[in-house]
Amino acid sequence: MLTRGFRLLLFLGLALGAGCVQNYAPTIPDGFAQPIYGVGYAVIEVQNGSSIEEKRLMAVKASKLEAYKSLVEQLYGQYVEVTGQMTNSRIGEEIFRSRVEGIIYGAELVEIKPVGEHSYETTLRLGGSEIDDMIEMTKSTASASTD
Repeated sequence: MLTRGFRLLLFLGLALGAGCVQNYAPTIPDGFAQPIYGVGYAVIEVQNGSSIEEKRLMAVKASKLEAYKSLVEQLYGQYVEVTGQMTNSRIGEEIFRSRVEGIIYGAELVEIKPVGEHSYETTLRLGGSEIDDMIEMTKSTASASTD
């Protein structure tokens, strides 16, 4: 006879283990002709730099990286991991982690513009043919690794 605590622990272990999903291939269907846009923002004041000009340059770079991150999220999805601690049948601390991963090439810089006096916004565009090429490359890499 299994104890109640052991059954609960077993159930939680199975539930958490079943919730893990990995997404390696882009989720946009073949022949997708519409471009997608990635937009990124960065605040100037929080950037590292010894002068305001240097902080502005770093904010431009950071906003561009955020725009690339947005494109990766749209193409490949987002890996989400949540772990929790339970004591005496009460949920304690929960830790939430998120990660995006993928390859982007051929993105076109649409614009970099200041937003007010404190931030920058960068917009990138990825056209349909580049998306189709990335999907093909991902599929061929995945099939080569399974052979």
